[in-house]
Amino acid sequence: MIENDTDMKPDRRRGPDLWVKTLRWLGVFGWFIMIAALFIIDRARPEEENMFTKAANVSVRTTWNMELFHYLFYLMIFGLCISVIGIVINSRRHHRADDRFRYILIILGIISAFGIIKYLYKF
Repeated sequence: MIENDTDMKPDRRRGPDLWVKTLRWLGVFGWFIMIAALFIIDRARPEEENMFTKAANVSVRTTWNMELFHYLFYLMIFGLCISVIGIVINSRRHHRADDRFRYILIILGIISAFGIIKYLYKF
């Protein structure tokens, strides 16, 4: 049995459009922000005393570097904004059967929201 071809609309897309490209770049940029946040966490945390610092009588910082920690908070807010913008664009764009949802933006938003809550709860 042959189906009627008049009901089916032809797919006229010639590759990813502007919104799909925007979603891709938002995800990439958001994860670069997250990598920068991990680097800031590493630099802001208290230093550990080891046998070399003990032997050289070098003082180590035992508290968090609050200036870097504030930058981390702003990066988390920026990451959450990127995630929300990407999720809104993706929900508006998600109409066809072959469109896929970008779960990476959801994960980025959850991690950013958790970081913001942790910052606000700690201070």
